[in-house]
Amino acid sequence: MVTNMPYWAEKVGVPRALAVEFPFAHTLGRPHDRGQQMRVIRQALDVLETADAPGTIVHSEERWPASLEEALHVSHPEEPPPITRVMGRHIREFIQGLRRQS
Repeated sequence: MVTNMPYWAEKVGVPRALAVEFPFAHTLGRPHDRGQQMRVIRQALDVLETADAPGTIVHSEERWPASLEEALHVSHPEEPPPITRVMGRHIREFIQGLRRQS
């Protein structure tokens, strides 16, 4: 798994993950930045190949190549995507289920 939310990856128990510090909806990198996207994919495949224990989370050295302000604007558009309305209804139930498992 490639995720920008390693905390949740750990909580749900993914077998292995690559954590990236990228804005939401851009987990593999900037749009049209094939080089960055391929580096992230190669890192994820390396984690898949080399992780020796369940629950392994490796933090990528790859950085978002823009300012924090731009990154926040990219991940929080003025008009939220339609899926947020659907997901918003289920987030509370999801979090409560995770708390019960802890």
